[in-house]
Amino acid sequence: MDEGIASELEGIQLGDERLNRRSSKVLAALAANPEASINAACDGWSDTQAAYRFFDNSAVAPEKILAPHREATVNRMRNQPVALVVQDTTELDFTSHPPRDAKCLNKPDRFGLYDHTLLAVTPEQLCLGVVGGEQFDRDPETLGQADERSTLPIEEKESLRWLTGYRTACELARECPQTQVVSVGDREADIYDIFVEAQQQHFDHFQIARGTADDD
Repeated sequence: MDEGIASELEGIQLGDERLNRRSSKVLAALAANPEASINAACDGWSDTQAAYRFFDNSAVAPEKILAPHREATVNRMRNQPVALVVQDTTELDFTSHPPRDAKCLNKPDRFGLYDHTLLAVTPEQLCLGVVGGEQFDRDPETLGQADERSTLPIEEKESLRWLTGYRTACELARECPQTQVVSVGDREADIYDIFVEAQQQHFDHFQIARGTADDD
C-alpha cells in the first residue's frame, strides 16, 4: 500500500529539493501505517522531529502535496465515460488533545477542523482519486450566528465551499472533454448560487457552440 501511495505522489514540488525528499519519506512512513500517530509511524525521534518540522514549514501546502495525485486522477478520469465529483464535509475532532491555536467545531468546547473533500468516482463506485479540498474551523464568537451570517454574500459564508466544489467539477469537465463529469453534493449543497452558476455555464456553452456553428 505504501509503495502505491509513494509512486502516486511522485513529483511533489515544494520549491526545495530537501523538502521534496522529506515529503516522500514522511508520506511513505504514514502510508505504511495509516492508523498510527506521527510518532509511531516515524523511525525514531529524529525522523519524528523532521516530520513535525516538515508539516510546520510554510512552503508545505496541501495543494502542492496533492498536485501529482490530482494529475494522476485526472488522467484516470479521461479513461472513463462518466466520472462523478462527489463533495462532502467531515469533522476532525481533536477535543481530547487539541493542537496549538486550535479553533472550534460546532461548540466552544469542541476543538478541531472541518475537511471538505472532492472525490472522483465512477458510477460503479470505483474510486479514481481526490481532486480537491479545503479545511476550515470556527472562532468561538461566531458560533450561534447563523441568522446574522445568512445576509452575508456567498464569498463570506462557509457555504462557498459547495460553490467552489462545483466550479472545480466544471474545471475538470474542461480538462476531460471526452468524459461526462457530474458534480454531486448532499442537501447542504442545495444553494441558490450553484443553480445560478450552472445556468450561466449552460448559457455560455450554448453561446460558444452557436458561435462556432455560425462560423461554419
